[in-house]
Amino acid sequence: MGNIQPRGREDNLIGIESHIEALNPLLSMQTTEEIHIIGIYGMGGIGKTTIAQALFRRISFKYEGSSFIKNVREQSSSKKDICALQEKILTDVLGTNLKFIIQDPEYGADVIQERLCSKKVLIVLDDIDDVRQLEFLAESDNWFGAGSRIIITTRNEHILSYANSKYKPPLLRMDQAVELFSRHAFRKNSPPEGYKELSNRAICYTGRLPLALKILGSFFRGREARVWESALDRLAKLPNREVFDTLKLSFDDLNEFEQKIILDIACFFKGRKVKDVTRILDTFGFHPVIGISVLIEKSLITVSKERIGMHDLIQEMCLQIVHESFTNSRLRNLEEVHELVVKKGAQELIEAIVVPKEYNQDQIKGFRSNVFKQMNNLRLLDVNDKFTADEPSFLPKNLRWITWNHYPFSSLPIPHKSKLVGLEMEYTKVQHLWKGTKIMPNLKFIHLKNLDCLTRFPDVSEAPNIESLILSQCDNLVEVHESVGFLKRLVRLGMNHCKKLNRLPYRIETESLDTLQLINCSSLETIPEFSPCVVKLSSLDIYYCSKIEKLPSSIRYLSNLSFLNLGNCTSLEIIPSSICELKCLKSICLFSCSKLQNWPDQFSSMINLQELKLGHSKCFNFLDLTSLCSLRKLDLSWNEIGEENFPRNLDECISLEELRLSSNSKLVCLPASISYLSHLKQLELENCPRIRSLHSLPPGIQVLSAANCTSLEKIEDLSKEYECLYNIRLFGCDKLLEDEQNHSYLDNMLKQSFMKKWAAVDRCLSIGIPGRKIPSWFKQQRNGHQISLKLQPKWQTKILGFAVCGVFKEFSRFFPLNIVFQFENYEMITPKSDADDQEIDASSATENENVWINYIPFTSFEQMHDDYDFQREDWSHIIEGDLVIYFSINGQKALRCGAHVVYKEDVESIQQSKPSFSSYYWNWKLVQRSAKTIWCIY
Repeated sequence: MGNIQPRGREDNLIGIESHIEALNPLLSMQTTEEIHIIGIYGMGGIGKTTIAQALFRRISFKYEGSSFIKNVREQSSSKKDICALQEKILTDVLGTNLKFIIQDPEYGADVIQERLCSKKVLIVLDDIDDVRQLEFLAESDNWFGAGSRIIITTRNEHILSYANSKYKPPLLRMDQAVELFSRHAFRKNSPPEGYKELSNRAICYTGRLPLALKILGSFFRGREARVWESALDRLAKLPNREVFDTLKLSFDDLNEFEQKIILDIACFFKGRKVKDVTRILDTFGFHPVIGISVLIEKSLITVSKERIGMHDLIQEMCLQIVHESFTNSRLRNLEEVHELVVKKGAQELIEAIVVPKEYNQDQIKGFRSNVFKQMNNLRLLDVNDKFTADEPSFLPKNLRWITWNHYPFSSLPIPHKSKLVGLEMEYTKVQHLWKGTKIMPNLKFIHLKNLDCLTRFPDVSEAPNIESLILSQCDNLVEVHESVGFLKRLVRLGMNHCKKLNRLPYRIETESLDTLQLINCSSLETIPEFSPCVVKLSSLDIYYCSKIEKLPSSIRYLSNLSFLNLGNCTSLEIIPSSICELKCLKSICLFSCSKLQNWPDQFSSMINLQELKLGHSKCFNFLDLTSLCSLRKLDLSWNEIGEENFPRNLDECISLEELRLSSNSKLVCLPASISYLSHLKQLELENCPRIRSLHSLPPGIQVLSAANCTSLEKIEDLSKEYECLYNIRLFGCDKLLEDEQNHSYLDNMLKQSFMKKWAAVDRCLSIGIPGRKIPSWFKQQRNGHQISLKLQPKWQTKILGFAVCGVFKEFSRFFPLNIVFQFENYEMITPKSDADDQEIDASSATENENVWINYIPFTSFEQMHDDYDFQREDWSHIIEGDLVIYFSINGQKALRCGAHVVYKEDVESIQQSKPSFSSYYWNWKLVQRSAKTIWCIY
């Protein structure tokens, strides 16, 4: 902060120091020769102007001249206005004794460049909303002298495409929001008694947006509590006008399509997956790919974890716009639907009806069968159950998307030459989609699930533009019409879990096809032949098609195939040798192909193969790994593998990362070649009853799973050589504890491994061992499944994480460990490793007691709140009293448990370099269920 000095009244601005600290490195003040353009962007009301003003006051004295141009958006509506702004820049920088008269913006731009090109200047351009404004005010950094800084504030990130750096201010922390609101409402830093709950309601409404906090705080100042109650109740129905008008400026800047997109998102699609929303909006001709991108750039929506988010005040603003300007166009609750579908003249205005799924059948009043007759502008229909009392007699021709789950009637009245683009239905009683052929040139998506009454999929020859056809769990589906095989634009074809399906198109002629899924079609005896034009198919999945005996020889045409799943094709006897010609093939699954006896001779030529699953398959006997240099995952579980038939040349798999050898009853020891696999991260040896010792593991091992290796007696010291090992599972290996010396060795070794790693890495650790005692190095221990911990003062600034331990009577690796952290206002589900993502298998359960030890870094809690601008300091506001932790597995409570909070001072004496971790990580999910719980699933 040496280049920035505190000056003026901005010292009292809440949270300003964190913004200044974040901007300081972006300014690169130490770089005196270069010219930097810095952008500050974000939604309206976030505080961009306030931050820029504070920064301007603190650093302007360092420049030969400076100018702060406020509200450029409002002051640049004409050429005359632009000229006035140019005059102000010149006057501010060069001095008031010079008078500039500019009548043409082009001339003004030339003057700015000519007069300021040798001066070190600081210029702030506030609230830029059009890149053309910059063309006349600061088009290029060569307009200004060495060391100049140009700061731009905007709601539109796209405008900053040529900026050297950008800063997006986060929402205020909870404590800052309380302070800002209280200053305006009470002229104090916190609410007085009697107003705390009311203040929390008001702050919750604002979503911690600074502008809204100021406006509402000022509005409530001096008012009685009963007035607060009334006003807050009103806000739930009608937004504050001043906040609304400020946010609406961003909406007004959008074009027609972008406005329609944001209104649809606010009404229907907040929280939905981006790809699903994009698909639906595209059917309306809204051009959502560019539109959603623009909304993100203008901070009107966010995308996190592939889902669309929107600030509550932005959503409220959009809903109010719909209410005021697009009345009755978008119906999003049953009350609106019941009121308007019977209102004379209102039906013509309706564009979309979306009834939330949480409404039950009793709440839905069945409308008459011709209810849609007058809805000529209806484009989106998303309803459930008996939305109509009888089978609808009419659907509008302009309807583009239908989602109707639990549809109780036998057919759907799709009109001839319909403009329908998408049809989604689940759990319906439809017997036939339509009879004969229907001319539907716009139809692109048909997604049907659990249509138990559907026996035949109809002729779609007059719907040539279908791109995605999914028929899932249609239990009585027998036949799919031949026309499906000739859909030239079909990209995805899925017929999953249709157990009676036995007739598919004989031949696939679809040159656009990318994915073909026939999972668990157990009556299917053959799969279609492939035309030479099917060159784009990348994924072929026929898992659990137990009657298929061979693959068609035409599979050789699938030159782009990268994924082939033949798992549980128990009748499969032959794989054509032409499969080895598929140079793009990266993954093959042959799990439980019990009749498959041999491999094609040219198998070793598949140099791009990355994943091979041969569990429960006899063909591993012929496996030669020579030349499979790209192989990363190899599954040989459930085979009779021993020393005499262990795969040859394993050490040549130099890229191997995962090796699964579980349930091999003949395996006595690991071959020495395994220690040479320098990239191996995960080794699974569960249920190998003859293995007696584990040593010389690969140096980069991260996950070691050897549960139920009942003969395992010795294991090397894992705390010394294996710095990256974070997940050890030895449940059911009771011989490791047969004598006291072994027990002590195991306890000390795991203690050292555990404590070194929590000092060195910021990640979850997990150890599972046989036993009935909580390790002595846990500070707090209790009988039962819950334990309380005291937190130090200002704990959130000193904490590293939580070490927790539970003893369980029975255990299966396939049942998740539940750890519940009792906090205030939040529920959290703990990490689940990618290695655990498998089917439940009772054979992995152990009968004796087992101990599960875990370390959960505090940063993992913080990462879950990334979408909410949740910061470490906020934890002091949501945690009250003791921290209570609960342990269970699949409903079974722990017999004993232990825990302690790991603080920085606990590990200062442990010297350990930070190891390098890569692809194995933990996934967290945030759920809000009750007032005081964070629920974790491990």
